[in-house]
Amino acid sequence: MRFPTSTAIETPAMLFVDSEQILSAGNWPRAKKLLAVATGLFLNFNVTLGSSLPSGASDALARAFNVSSAEQRSLPVAVFLVGFIFGPMIFGPMSELFGRKICLVSSFFIYTLFTLACALAPNWPALLVFRFIVGVGASGPHTVVGGMYADLFPNLLHRGKAIMYLGLTSNVGPLIGPIISGYGSMINWRFGFWIALIMAGANWPFLLLLPETYGPVILLRHAALDTSPEGMVIPLSHSKAKGINIGELVTVVLTRPIRMFAEPIVLFTDLFLLYGYAIFYLYFEGYPVIFKGIYGMNSGESALMFLPVGAGAVIAMFVFLWYDRFLARSKANKKPWAEREEYRRLPLACFGGPLCAISQFWLAWTARSDIHWIVPALSGIPFGMGVDLIFMALTNYLTDAYGIYSASAMASSVFSRNVVAALLLSLAASQMYEQLGIGWACSVLGFMCLAMAMIPFAFIKYGATLRAKSKFCQHLRQQKG
Repeated sequence: MRFPTSTAIETPAMLFVDSEQILSAGNWPRAKKLLAVATGLFLNFNVTLGSSLPSGASDALARAFNVSSAEQRSLPVAVFLVGFIFGPMIFGPMSELFGRKICLVSSFFIYTLFTLACALAPNWPALLVFRFIVGVGASGPHTVVGGMYADLFPNLLHRGKAIMYLGLTSNVGPLIGPIISGYGSMINWRFGFWIALIMAGANWPFLLLLPETYGPVILLRHAALDTSPEGMVIPLSHSKAKGINIGELVTVVLTRPIRMFAEPIVLFTDLFLLYGYAIFYLYFEGYPVIFKGIYGMNSGESALMFLPVGAGAVIAMFVFLWYDRFLARSKANKKPWAEREEYRRLPLACFGGPLCAISQFWLAWTARSDIHWIVPALSGIPFGMGVDLIFMALTNYLTDAYGIYSASAMASSVFSRNVVAALLLSLAASQMYEQLGIGWACSVLGFMCLAMAMIPFAFIKYGATLRAKSKFCQHLRQQKG
């Protein structure tokens, strides 16, 4: 059996399409692009909200299922992140084989169905199994939407803004989840899951209307239907024109995210994103320890303490937009530095890293009963800014560097950071805060951030050399050449 593909690195063949390339998603009308962008943002917001949803209801869940262990209380979020580990390795490369839409529809169907199952879960083991499967489904949109935006926006400035909004939903979604479940759990622990299910249902009409965006798959479908008029010659690989067998599917396509760990850009980008992601999810364990334990807040009030993190993420969005305009002016004025690829995004990460470190030390030494709760809560603003700037800069850098392979690059990133986040939540979070205390636990995270903050500076100096040696980047240049 043979499947159409678009990803193996092989000798180019030829396919004819019309001279205006009207089949390309990059040439769609503005309204059609906006529909695709909005659909992707709503999808990503839904699944990231679902990731942290049980954390605000942990007390109610513990009472309902007679759970006493601190480690077990963190499992509904941890097993979701374990599901996030496996999903990207399938949905990322498969979206580069069969197209973006089928992966988004199938994965979001899994997410929706098993969110319903969570709301009806009869016992603790069933809830954990359902949460794992929800995580697998949620990983599809989280992995594929960035690649879809790369399809829609060949213009890097427009793509960067779309990825910025995507990063904002990735950071704001998990902050809203605990607030919904925190107040909802005062009625019933199932309430948060019903709200998530309603929101997922509202997403479905837009998703079903979403057209396919992945260019090679669109071209192959039109070629198969013999609907592409002759005209401009587009180079395609032999595998695109002929198909790929099952052996090649496994050895070439599904292993690509793993093979991309050998790329230094992917590896070190993943390392920094992994840090930010792990701290982000550690906060869902740490904030209740601080604001419920020290300041005596209830679950809903404690969840509201995430709002400054969201405010920081919004501020980061405006910083991103300002830098985009500054970069455009510098290019117009023929500034040499503005023409370098690494200066398009990475300075934002250079700024974001120190902000994250500052936030950790701020929280570490102000979370005390003799200091008003607003002081440690406000440390969320530089944290939200720092994490969002890091995510926006580095995910944009990956997408720009790896083009049509960006879904696989993002899959490797999602895989690595969820492995660590899941292990930290299930094995280390409660112990870290208990053994080290809030002050030193947060300080250790701050010192780690100072070390990680060197990564974007290294990319600025050595990134061009690393891209020149990358076989994936070399292949992209040959395709454009």
